[in-house]
Amino acid sequence: MSQQDTHIMRSVKQLARKECTNYTNGFCLPANHPCHVLNPAYKTIHDGAVDCDYFLFAVLPLELELNTAVWHEIYREEGQAGEGWKECVCCHKPFIPASNRQRYCASCGASAKQARSREKQRRYRQRKKAACSVTL
Repeated sequence: MSQQDTHIMRSVKQLARKECTNYTNGFCLPANHPCHVLNPAYKTIHDGAVDCDYFLFAVLPLELELNTAVWHEIYREEGQAGEGWKECVCCHKPFIPASNRQRYCASCGASAKQARSREKQRRYRQRKKAACSVTL
């Protein structure tokens, strides 16, 4: 099992404990049996380890990156292990890029854009100040 699968499965379990309304003290309320969002019979997400339809369609969309990662793993073909994944430059977490030039995950992208904008504005002010201080 790859490191990405382990990370995804861990995140899925945490999301189920935190956000799923059917999850109470380890039990699934409607089915009245121990909750297993992840089916223990399967080792990877690609094989069909996420077992709860309610979780897939109602809870998982709350976390956009995790939702994308799970569905990417479910639909990817067998021979393409890890293809399409990139590592975020800032936090080093794996993510699926929306374009081939994307370097940051969604959570780090906004802060990186703000930092670039701040640096650009700082350089602009320095150039403007230097141009005003030049005397003839």
